[in-house]
Amino acid sequence: MRLTKKLSQVTLKKSEESVTGRMGLSWLAGSMSHFGLEKIVLDEYGDKKGSNREKAAHEKIMTGVMMMVSGGERVEDVEILRADQGLKDSLGWEEMVCADTVFNFIEDRRKNAKNRRINDRLVVKALRRIEAQELTYDNDATYMDSGKDSAEYSYQKRKQFSGLLGCIAECGLVNTVEYRRGNESPQTGVFNQLRKACWQAEQAGKKIKRFRSDSAAHQDKIFTYCERNEIEYYVSIDKNSAVLKAIKRLSAFDWKTMYGRYEERDDTKWAVTKYTVSKGYKVRILILRWKNPDPTLFDQSPYCYHVIGTNNWGIEPMDWLEIHNGRMGSIEQSHKEIKAGLGCDYTPSHEFEKNRGYFLLGVLAYNMVQIMKLFYLGADATEWTIKTIRYRFIHVCGKIVRSGRRYFCKIINVSHEIFDRFRYCQTQMSLA
Repeated sequence: MRLTKKLSQVTLKKSEESVTGRMGLSWLAGSMSHFGLEKIVLDEYGDKKGSNREKAAHEKIMTGVMMMVSGGERVEDVEILRADQGLKDSLGWEEMVCADTVFNFIEDRRKNAKNRRINDRLVVKALRRIEAQELTYDNDATYMDSGKDSAEYSYQKRKQFSGLLGCIAECGLVNTVEYRRGNESPQTGVFNQLRKACWQAEQAGKKIKRFRSDSAAHQDKIFTYCERNEIEYYVSIDKNSAVLKAIKRLSAFDWKTMYGRYEERDDTKWAVTKYTVSKGYKVRILILRWKNPDPTLFDQSPYCYHVIGTNNWGIEPMDWLEIHNGRMGSIEQSHKEIKAGLGCDYTPSHEFEKNRGYFLLGVLAYNMVQIMKLFYLGADATEWTIKTIRYRFIHVCGKIVRSGRRYFCKIINVSHEIFDRFRYCQTQMSLA
């Protein structure tokens, strides 16, 4: 059949046929059910409902998650999913919660605390399944501009909210999360999140071997904790008076040219030295130096410096730099995916708790997609972005049909590669 090019002449009709263009969402829900999400949610929330008509917490969480994963940018976009009869049939739901229900769900402080614990348990369960025994924990804060009343001015001199996130580099899972107003110090909470990450690793039978962060983690208590727990740290160092004195003591012969994969950066020199923190022990520091491109009245230094500290006294400088820069491919990638990919740079309300709840839903959505990529879609899918998985797997047309005593999921008009991806996912879900 050949469709006319003049769509203005085509009669438009609305159909209630049970076909969905988002079949991948039901497979995401199925994968998470197989992973044990429903039991985890039930453990946290119990089976008590306010009324017989109230939907279970699991359905409320999955509705918000599916809205974000499918590309929704507002809580109100839940209504688009509610109109998708094929999606509801594939999920086995008679109806889907409305946007107001999702709003009411995320504005409750106690429920948000439960959602955080659900995320913790999902992460621990996933960590048990990955092969790596020694883990790298990356931590960094990200900021979201907002004109909402509950936002505050940050050091960037804009009204913002802040999300302090930590992730496990080996699997990309966001294992620690805190949402706060923009005026909260970037250093606040980093130490507690590091301790929590170590506890999670211990629960999974693993160990945090390496910690990476920016200068917010330049804290004596963090360095002390890492020393006591045999954790290598690679942390950007504040250029305080002690560090500047250590730099000034360097001679011209101490500065060397970059080598290895950084040898093309001929405008940058490096040097290695040490400085003593207030606790009395020494920190090894790698200093990068380049010419100051724009001296000002308040900064007439001929050079700019970047300083990285570690307690690994045997590592080569360029390997050291490579490890530290590796956090940009883990924690900063997670920031990008959660904010841009899942729309969590948007704040839905003037009320702080609703915004926190929305952000926590975004972290849950991110981790669910990450778990699906790790354990249900094949090794080559682990590098997919949210945009890629949305295009290749989520937005696939299909329907659930019953023939005799059997159910069939018909994937409509897709390549062999995509169909094989669904088949592989089903194979993984059939495993105990």
